[in-house]
Amino acid sequence: MANITSAAQAWNRNDARAAKALSLRGQAENEEMRKAHRLAAAALYEERNQHLRDGEEEELYIDLHGLHPEEAIEYLEEILQTHEKRGRQIVYAITGTGHHSKNGKDKVGKGVRNWLNEWGYTFREFSVPGERGGYIGGVLGIDITSHRPQPQSLGDAKEESPVTTPLSSKIQLLRREEVAA
Repeated sequence: MANITSAAQAWNRNDARAAKALSLRGQAENEEMRKAHRLAAAALYEERNQHLRDGEEEELYIDLHGLHPEEAIEYLEEILQTHEKRGRQIVYAITGTGHHSKNGKDKVGKGVRNWLNEWGYTFREFSVPGERGGYIGGVLGIDITSHRPQPQSLGDAKEESPVTTPLSSKIQLLRREEVAA
């Protein structure tokens, strides 16, 4: 970041050669930072989701909190596609509630919910009992068989009304059906 700032200062001094050199160095550093971040995200994901390698479980959950929204969506998409082929119907995604992010905003959950809506997945957000008492939110139950073959931008969606459909004794998912205008 310092090289980019220095490049801007050099440019303002009309030192084009220094500005170019500093800019290229800053771009290279930014690319290295992105690579390091991707490796760290992969390590975090692998650490929190070791259970996925152990084989089939009755309930499948994927822990996405701590990742950036784009990374979380990438991992979730892979899991949903893989397990839909295996005949699984429900996957639980833990997105967290944003307590550890800047300003306490739930960026991962918001990004994942938007992506699920764009693809037409039926899902329900709920809380589960915490290890230390109380309840923990930021858990999505996703019906992985409910998606559209192509994404639909949220602005293009027709007016829809949520209808509750019981899926199992543990969870009820919201199914969206078209409403006659």
